[in-house]
Amino acid sequence: MVFAVNPTIRAIPQLDAFLAEHPDAIVGWGRKRSGTLAWLLARVLRRPWVLLEDGFLRSVDRRGAPVSLIVDDVGVYYDAAGPSRIEQRIAQGVTAAQAARATALMQRWRAAGVSKYNHARDFAGDLPARYVLVVDQTAGDLSLRKGQADGDSFSAMLSAALAENPACTVIVKVHPDRFTHAKQGNFTAAQLAQPRVRVIADACHAVRLLAKADAVYTVTSLMGFEALLWGKRVRCFGMPFYAGWSLTEDALPAPPRRGPASLDSLVYAALIDGPRYVDPTTGNVWTAEQAIDHVAAGRAAMLAAQ
Repeated sequence: MVFAVNPTIRAIPQLDAFLAEHPDAIVGWGRKRSGTLAWLLARVLRRPWVLLEDGFLRSVDRRGAPVSLIVDDVGVYYDAAGPSRIEQRIAQGVTAAQAARATALMQRWRAAGVSKYNHARDFAGDLPARYVLVVDQTAGDLSLRKGQADGDSFSAMLSAALAENPACTVIVKVHPDRFTHAKQGNFTAAQLAQPRVRVIADACHAVRLLAKADAVYTVTSLMGFEALLWGKRVRCFGMPFYAGWSLTEDALPAPPRRGPASLDSLVYAALIDGPRYVDPTTGNVWTAEQAIDHVAAGRAAMLAAQ
């Protein structure tokens, strides 16, 4: 029987369906305290363990039940210090059939206009004819420390975006948690007041901003991965799971476990093999394609009702 060490984990709808491949595991959440506790208990009790994280297509409403969870019995995808199930799967490569499915899934993702969270409307303002997108994150986010980054990484990123794109506006997208969870970002007011810098502080959906950008600059944000799905040039100033594979332009050296990989391998690992997709109402297991269609339909219905 699955044992989740945290009551919040135990409350996840359809948890047993997500963990059907790990029926005897002790379960914690990523590199949070519960993840460490699950690992320690598993060692003492000589039981298997798994660590959970939200999938990269989580839900329509941010507060709603997840349609996907990453289930990892190796590590945590955002922790560059050690391997994870997704990292190992990227390095493994893909067959021709898997590559074709990953390519089709990217096309489906773009056509559906989905992101990790899908409750917000697209940015409605005017956009410059040419711009690069710089992605802020919440200060102190665990993915920054585990992705070998810190506050200085953001200063270096903004300076590079301005220097490398003299003919472009530099749009800084503020993280929505600054508004919904009262968290802080990583840029000073003086940095954001520089010429050619424009701040978008709306808690908006990311898709329109990604689709029209010349390039995307990120530290460890998931928006860098989504930018790759949109075929964008991506500059990384930390070491997220999608960096270090010769798919991004990286400011940091890659872990020795990583080497050149195809975009299809990355997408297959991150959106097909790594997550588990489950209907949050019925518990039926879904494919990635079914989950994308569900989220796209739910987003369209929610926006139409607003």
